[in-house]
Amino acid sequence: MKRIIVLVVLSLVALGLGVTQSYAAMSAIRGTVYWYDQYGNLHPLSWVQISATSDAAGTTVTSSALDGTYILYVAPGTYNVTVSGDPGYYSQSKTVSVSPGGVAGGVDFQLEPTGKPVPEYPASVGPILTMVIVVAAAIMIRRRIPQS
Repeated sequence: MKRIIVLVVLSLVALGLGVTQSYAAMSAIRGTVYWYDQYGNLHPLSWVQISATSDAAGTTVTSSALDGTYILYVAPGTYNVTVSGDPGYYSQSKTVSVSPGGVAGGVDFQLEPTGKPVPEYPASVGPILTMVIVVAAAIMIRRRIPQS
């Protein structure tokens, strides 16, 4: 029984050391995504897609900014960071280099609106919603009219 406990403890220690070493070599890219309003003022932009692609490592890391800020944990190297806010905003890209354990901060983007409307739901749902509204209205009208 003691051997099993010793083996489990040693396995957990070895696993912990492996995880700690892998995170020690990680780097980070962080910044904020903004958008211009019609008056030229900058505001943080939510729900954009941010990706960092490295040709050397062949990896892509993706994140979604909820409050305009983002952080991507990557291996050291040179990355092409792209921010996409399709269809409402034009995409932008920047090349960023990060050293082992380093943080490339201040990788900010200012996206310009495309003028295209951002759909709230797929176009195929429109006719279905119209039918549901018509049926609901007919039921409500029928209930208000007294039956003789």
